[in-house]
Amino acid sequence: MADETLPTYAKAGGPPDDWTEIQVFDVATGARVEDVVEVNTAEGWAEVYVRDERGRYILSPTGREVAVERIPGDFRLQRRPVG
Repeated sequence: MADETLPTYAKAGGPPDDWTEIQVFDVATGARVEDVVEVNTAEGWAEVYVRDERGRYILSPTGREVAVERIPGDFRLQRRPVG
């Protein structure tokens, strides 16, 4: 059953205020999506930090921040388990 108190949109730094307590999952695979910067489950996309094949973050063309890519999909938000 879905948690009706969860928003359909979350962004690192907020909103929502408790954004650190929310995890993002890919509905198709059930896998947790890592490095999420922003997600909109109603619109079907997530923005994530980009990593290379060795797992290192890739810088944006400006070289000043980590590159971000928008991926389409069916995502769900879930609160982190307590404990």
